[in-house]
Amino acid sequence: MSASYASLRLGPVRVDGVTALLRPPRFDDFDAWRRLRLRDRDELEPFWFSSPLTWDQRHSRAQWVRECLAAASEAAAGRRIGTVLEIDGQFAGQIELVGIDPRTRAAELSVWVDAEVGRRGVTGLAGAMLLDFAFAEASLERVTAPVAVTNVDARRAVRKYWAREAVLTRYFDVGGRRIDHELWALTRDRLPEGGLVAELLAAHPGATRTSVPAPAPVRGRPIPRTTVLCVRARQLLGRVRHLADPLRGSRPISVYDDKQHVTVRSWRPRDFLHDTEHPTAGTALPTTSSVAAARRRRTPRAWWCGALASRAGLRSSHGLVFTVEHEGRRVGTCRLFDQDMFDRNVRAAVAISPATDPAIAATALRMLIAHATEQLGIWRVALTVPTSDRTGAAVAMSAGLHHEGTLHRFRGSDGTFTDHDLWAFSTAPDHVTADTGGALP
Repeated sequence: MSASYASLRLGPVRVDGVTALLRPPRFDDFDAWRRLRLRDRDELEPFWFSSPLTWDQRHSRAQWVRECLAAASEAAAGRRIGTVLEIDGQFAGQIELVGIDPRTRAAELSVWVDAEVGRRGVTGLAGAMLLDFAFAEASLERVTAPVAVTNVDARRAVRKYWAREAVLTRYFDVGGRRIDHELWALTRDRLPEGGLVAELLAAHPGATRTSVPAPAPVRGRPIPRTTVLCVRARQLLGRVRHLADPLRGSRPISVYDDKQHVTVRSWRPRDFLHDTEHPTAGTALPTTSSVAAARRRRTPRAWWCGALASRAGLRSSHGLVFTVEHEGRRVGTCRLFDQDMFDRNVRAAVAISPATDPAIAATALRMLIAHATEQLGIWRVALTVPTSDRTGAAVAMSAGLHHEGTLHRFRGSDGTFTDHDLWAFSTAPDHVTADTGGALP
C-alpha cells in the first residue's frame, strides 16, 4: 500500500460508444477544468467546501497548478490516487481516492464530473474503474463517501453496493453552511464477483475493455513556467509557516479535574518505561486481547518514533499524544489525530488500563475534547468503539458524545476488521441537519 500512484492510468473502457480513461492531472488541463467548473457552478458550489474567495477566484491558473502539485506529491507518497476523467479524449472531471491510510486500509472517494457527461451515466463507469483498482491492486478494505444531506443526486448515485453507515453531525462546511453528511461505505465483502467494471460491462451489450489506444487527448494551453514557480514558492512558504502553527508545535499542557483527580498532560520521556512495560490500546477501555496486541507492537523503537513524531503537533501522523494520570498514578494515554484538511475535524482515542474505573476514561475524554474545542479551535471530535465494547460505548456517552452510526469492517486498534460504533461531539455553529435535508425518492 506504500506504492506510488503518481503515474497511474486506468482504461480505456468503452461503453455505449463512449471511451473512458483515468489518468493523472496535467497543467494543460486548466482551460477545460475552469470552463466546466464555471459552467456547472450551480451544480457544484452548493456542495463544495466553503471559501472566502469567489467561485471565479477559486478557479485561477495558480489554483489549478496547486491542485496538480498536491495531487502528484500525495500520489507519490501513496496517500492519494488522484485522476482526471477523459471521455473520448476530452477532460470531463476528477475522481480521486484521498486520505489513503495504510494501517486501516481505508480511503475516501471524491468525485465531480462534467454535468453533461454525468447525465449520460458515465460517472458510474469511472467510479467502478477506480474502485476496482483500489480493492484489487491497492489492497483497500473500505472506501467511504461522505455526502451532504442536501445533495439528493449524489445520495441516489451511491445506493447500489454502498451502505449508509452514519449521519455525521455538523461534519463539513459547504456552500457557506455547516451541513450534516451521510457516510456511505463500500467494503470488500460487498463487491460483486469479478468486480464492478465487469458487472457494468455485462449489463451493456457491446461494451468492452478495449486494448485499442484511447482517442488522442485534447491538449490545452501550457501554463507559464513563472506561474508554476510562484506556486511552488508559496507552498514552501506555507510549510515554513506551519512550523510555528499552534496546531503543529503544541505547547506542553497539564489539565487537572479536581472531582475525579484526573490529570491529562503532555508526554514526558520517562513515560517510555511505563508504556513498554504496561502498554494500553483501544479507543475507550481496552480489552485484554487489545492490550496483548499493543504489547507486540510497542517496541522501544516504535515508542520513541511515535513520541518524537507527536512533538510535531496535531498535523503530524501521530497527532497530539497525552498521558492520563489518576491520583498521581499513570493509567493510560489519549490522543487527538487525523485532522482534516480544514483544521476543524479530528478523531480521538483514549487508552486506559482495563483495571481502571471507566469513569476515569470518561473524565479524560471530556478533558481531551474540551482542550480540542476550547484551545485548538476544533469543531468536531469523533471516536470509534467496537460494537462489542459496551463499556467503551458507556464511556463515550458519559463524556457527552452522540452515537452517529456503525462502521462496517473498520480496522480497530487490535488490527482486526470488525464493526465499530461511531460517536462524535460537535460545537460547530448553525447548520443544516439530516432532518432538513432533501429526501430520497
